[in-house]
Amino acid sequence: MYIFGSMIMLVLKIIFGSEEVMYINKIHIQNYRNFADFTMEFHKGLNVIIGANNSGKTGLLYAINLLNSPSDISVDDFNKNNLLQYSRLYLETAPSITIEYNICHRICEDDTNDESIIRLLPFLGIKEFAENRQEQDGVVEYNIAACIRSVYSLDTKFLEEYKKAVANEAKDFESYLLVLKRFVENHYSWNYTNGISDTKAEQKAVTNVFDIRFIGAERTSEEVRRETKREIISFTKNADNAADLDKFKHKVSEDIEKLLSPSITKLAALFENEKNEIGLAKGNVSIASTVHANFSLADTYTTEVKDTKSGYTLPLQYNGLGYNNLINIYMLIKLTEIRPGKDFRILCLEEPEAHLHPAMQYKLFKYLRDLDDTDGLKQQIFVTTHSSNISAVAGLDNMFMIAYNREGDNYDCSQQSLLEQFDDKDGTTIKAEAKAHLTKFLDVTRSDMLFSDKVILVEGIAEKLLLPLFMEICGCAYEDEHISIVEIGGKHFKYFIELFNRNAVKKKVLCITDKDFKWIDFDGDSNLRSYSEYESNESTHITDLKKRFPIENFHICTQSMGGRTFEDEFFLANIENEATATIVFKKAISDTVNEFFDKYGFDLTAWESHIEEMDGRSRKTVRKFLDAYKSRIDDSPERISDYEKLIFAEIFLNYAKDKKGDIALGILTDKSLMNEDGSSKLVVPRYIQEGLKWLLK
Repeated sequence: MYIFGSMIMLVLKIIFGSEEVMYINKIHIQNYRNFADFTMEFHKGLNVIIGANNSGKTGLLYAINLLNSPSDISVDDFNKNNLLQYSRLYLETAPSITIEYNICHRICEDDTNDESIIRLLPFLGIKEFAENRQEQDGVVEYNIAACIRSVYSLDTKFLEEYKKAVANEAKDFESYLLVLKRFVENHYSWNYTNGISDTKAEQKAVTNVFDIRFIGAERTSEEVRRETKREIISFTKNADNAADLDKFKHKVSEDIEKLLSPSITKLAALFENEKNEIGLAKGNVSIASTVHANFSLADTYTTEVKDTKSGYTLPLQYNGLGYNNLINIYMLIKLTEIRPGKDFRILCLEEPEAHLHPAMQYKLFKYLRDLDDTDGLKQQIFVTTHSSNISAVAGLDNMFMIAYNREGDNYDCSQQSLLEQFDDKDGTTIKAEAKAHLTKFLDVTRSDMLFSDKVILVEGIAEKLLLPLFMEICGCAYEDEHISIVEIGGKHFKYFIELFNRNAVKKKVLCITDKDFKWIDFDGDSNLRSYSEYESNESTHITDLKKRFPIENFHICTQSMGGRTFEDEFFLANIENEATATIVFKKAISDTVNEFFDKYGFDLTAWESHIEEMDGRSRKTVRKFLDAYKSRIDDSPERISDYEKLIFAEIFLNYAKDKKGDIALGILTDKSLMNEDGSSKLVVPRYIQEGLKWLLK
């Protein structure tokens, strides 16, 4: 069997070579940390994993790192939601952790400098290579697949002892954890198999497949030091280099001996007079003094930073954290170029934004993305981040959303590749159009929605500014709920909603949009339309959104009290309190209309009677609304008050339309709109109240 395996290895080594593209293309995790039964596929280059806190991002990196560091595991790595059910699941069977790593590799017949096939041999599937053969422009390539199945479990010899201990000692969850911890520390181990053929494999075979470097959020320069030291050690092991090094050390020893000659002579004189006082002569030995330069070249190498203006240098640890972070990450990426083809590397990078200025985050990931686009990374990189600066430049195709689902009884993580999210499987251009738009407009501010638990999409700046206050008034904890408010700058909701359309990571998305009902057609009959028309009317863009996104995690709310935009509906919601309505109204109207309003307030009859007191320009504007009121379609007496309020809302909107952001800021900073206890006097529009209620369900 050994001879047969050796022959296969030799034949494969001779026939196939690699393009140095070996990577984890899928991972399946069971009972590890947040992951109950979780599967995720990856890309060969840059993989940026985004999500809210405690969504499983760090756990995913640690699961990958276990390929190289299997000892980094403890009782706390078991899925706690499963352990809580120990009395149902683990009385007769001890819990275990299973992780399967699917590895993809492309090999080329013309490249014979490959050692990856040797590393993968214990985990390859026995398939006909002809099935995976591809030839293009005379180059023959094969895609091969391997699977490493890792199981962390109790040695079966101790199962009866475990069962007895659980039965006698585990009275509750805490006591069960103490029992499990004892067995994990003493009787648990990793067992490895070929995940395709189920044949056993040695741990050394697993840890040799990839060179994985894990750079945690609290990083230092130690990882760079280890990498550079390893490269120098590799250099010194070369036979020719080793001989030169021995000569160099001998020469250094001679030079040091000359330098220290006075001291060495003194020491020699001190010891050479020993005349068998302590019995050395019987052993035919005496004390001699010399110098040997026994030093490690690897320990002599150090990374320093140089001030390019003044010229001085400093050890890396004395430099600022931000630039140190940038230097460390950059060096770890570039070090792969020193020994191409010898190590198949994976870099796990946790929160690279730590200590980095936003502009530096952006520039670093633009560099990584550009390398990835040109296949220049030469390694697989996994990045977890909370930075919208990074997500804004990383590229949709490189990003994965991850979430921890705490709804119902089955707690587990879910994930979504954004490359897959925008794959037009039905051949339409809808998703491609959305992707093109998001690629252009998913900037630093809007990228925030990728990291939140819930999303509110709004049309303009006024809604974005005032919504946090409205949420506070409604008792909706803005920060606690991890809600992102995203201004899309118009009615392009469909592109942003597509990001969450049937996404496996189910975030609630609330769309706050305008009804856009045209009360008065100044280009037509200029009559004020009726409330019955308003209530039965639905804007075309709202109808289209409902039809395109019939998903349970999406909800649309729009004006219902007579407003056609956020501003006039907000005014109508507050008009019952005349003092509040006055403050709001006066923030929009012109100075000349303000003087008129001080005299006649919200009395439409008085406005009609004294309209001639206005200046000509204002009079022309206001008269259009008064005339529309007089020629209203619905003249029923019971609705007179509603239409009068509506006319003031229309006047307010007319003056507010070009300064919506300024008005919103004015409302937020106006202390006269606050009660003595610090609460707001404002009334939240009903449609927004209803939307927030849905969001908090």
